[in-house]
Amino acid sequence: MDNPFKKRATEYFDAPGALLSILSPEPLRRFFESNAASFFDRLVIVVGTPGSGKTTIARLIELDTVVALLRSLPSTDHKDVTRALTECLVIEDLRPRILAFRLATTPDMRDIWELPYSAKVKSALLRSLIQVRSVLGWLRKIEGAGADLSQVKIVAREQFEVQARLIRAEDTLAFRDYARSVEARIFRIVTALVPPAEHQLAEIGPQSSYEAFSIIEAIRIPAIAGVDGGEITMRPLSIVDDAHELHPEQFADVEQWLQGRELKVARWLVTRVDAIGHDVFRRALTSDPEGASVSAAGSTRDRDWVLKLMQKGASDKRAFKATVKDISKRYIEQMPTLRRQSIRLEDCLSTKDPVLQSADMRQLTAAVKRVIDESGFAANRVDLIRSWIPAELPDDTRQALLRILIHRESRRTPQTELFSSEPEELELRPDEPVASRSVNASLIAGANLQLLHDYGKPFYYGFDRLVDASSENIEQFIQLAGALVDNVETRIVRGREPRLEAKVQNEILVRQAASTIERWNFPHSDAVRRLVEFIASRCRGRTLEPNAPLDDGANAFGIPQSEMDRFQKDGGNLVVVLHYALAYNALSLTENYECKRRTWCLFQLGGLPILKHGLTFGRGGFCEGHLSELIASISE
Repeated sequence: MDNPFKKRATEYFDAPGALLSILSPEPLRRFFESNAASFFDRLVIVVGTPGSGKTTIARLIELDTVVALLRSLPSTDHKDVTRALTECLVIEDLRPRILAFRLATTPDMRDIWELPYSAKVKSALLRSLIQVRSVLGWLRKIEGAGADLSQVKIVAREQFEVQARLIRAEDTLAFRDYARSVEARIFRIVTALVPPAEHQLAEIGPQSSYEAFSIIEAIRIPAIAGVDGGEITMRPLSIVDDAHELHPEQFADVEQWLQGRELKVARWLVTRVDAIGHDVFRRALTSDPEGASVSAAGSTRDRDWVLKLMQKGASDKRAFKATVKDISKRYIEQMPTLRRQSIRLEDCLSTKDPVLQSADMRQLTAAVKRVIDESGFAANRVDLIRSWIPAELPDDTRQALLRILIHRESRRTPQTELFSSEPEELELRPDEPVASRSVNASLIAGANLQLLHDYGKPFYYGFDRLVDASSENIEQFIQLAGALVDNVETRIVRGREPRLEAKVQNEILVRQAASTIERWNFPHSDAVRRLVEFIASRCRGRTLEPNAPLDDGANAFGIPQSEMDRFQKDGGNLVVVLHYALAYNALSLTENYECKRRTWCLFQLGGLPILKHGLTFGRGGFCEGHLSELIASISE
């Protein structure tokens, strides 16, 4: 049976109807959470890791998807998506307002950089190719919606009549034919076995650069079948997807060109983190991203361009949980076996606390007894410490907490004389009570993590832990959830209860995480793995310290912020390694973190390394170190 969780990206859903069946409105709302109008009147640079939802947003607002959505109303349950698109100004009065086309960056666009021409000529060829393919894409979308191209009107800007005549904008069919001829001429130049000399381009290539973006203001359609309201005027939007495939100098040139205020079409540059400088990405991740700039001097963020960073911090955890919950619901509805059972993924993931096997429990009890004996604490003091632990917790968790608390109290108790004949004199006295210590949720998690490492007690189970493991990345969530859903479906087919116990969930998630990390094959992936292993090893040691000094342990490596401020100069090979670690969710950065009256930069592990190495998802716990240690860790 086809499992939609195995379709890792929305590109695999070709038909707009199939795409709509699995799309959630939540990513759209998160994307346009600020001023939606600013996304259509200036350049928008969309930056995100693979799987962060960049292409999903682009596919959702394309004209064919919007038209399919409007035609499905009111007979389907797509009203929530329609409402979201209306809020985001893509739809107005149940009519499309934006004519979006996603232009994938192709190898021939990158190949223009290799041509033996001046930078000015290569720039003109690439800009013309982007514009001509966008124009043809818009017209294909219109034709695909069932409109008669001969009745479509290209609305040119005032005082641009001459330029409009040059690109045949007065007749839409002639406009399309001219665009096709320009694309063909450029394509012949790019793919020629021996590129023509630069002085021959006037004869072989286009007679002049193609400047449709400066001329076109809107496109007017008499009507679209199945969409009410008659004539529709739309603002064209060109979405240059996967722009990181361009040469860095091409990317910089295209970016600067698309910032031009004379351009009236909407335009987006969609790229991975790879395409922007590490220092730029770092600034964009800070609490005050206004300082981040990927543009040449003279342009101003928000006035000339918008930087949209797809990956966010912990503040968005609640919104991300709502998003993936809705996505999992829509995906499961495409699976008849699960749909007939009215299955919800969160209901299939048991949150019942697992308990240790009897043999393991006996070993744990004996280990705790040894710790108590070594502490020299009197029975009344041990009972007092035990009273700090919530009674409703499972016995194994209570024992693990008691072990931690005994270690903590031992460190607080002054050492007695070596040959003291009365060691209990320093124990609890009636007139000197020991202050009650609180046992918070983080410490309980730390105790359970120690049980995970010592006895294999499951820790990664329940929908909340699945969300935490996804690192705010939709594709990563789908991969992890897909492994769980496979098991749920198998159980249903075999006539068994669909609910997965904690042990099964833990095994599936850890195995999936380890397998994914092993398959990493992006640039510098081996060095990224070494970096991750080093940080994880240090964090694991800190987490398993007997007194759990960080409560639930560490999942980050912290260096002084002063060292990170010199990173571009002193980081060596780690600069590029870290760039790809951030781009592919292996790590995240938290800069200017205040702790112990010092300022730190934290290199925090992503969800997959945390799963593989048995660490906490909690934020803030870190191992202290120096930049030199990170640099040394990536050497072979």
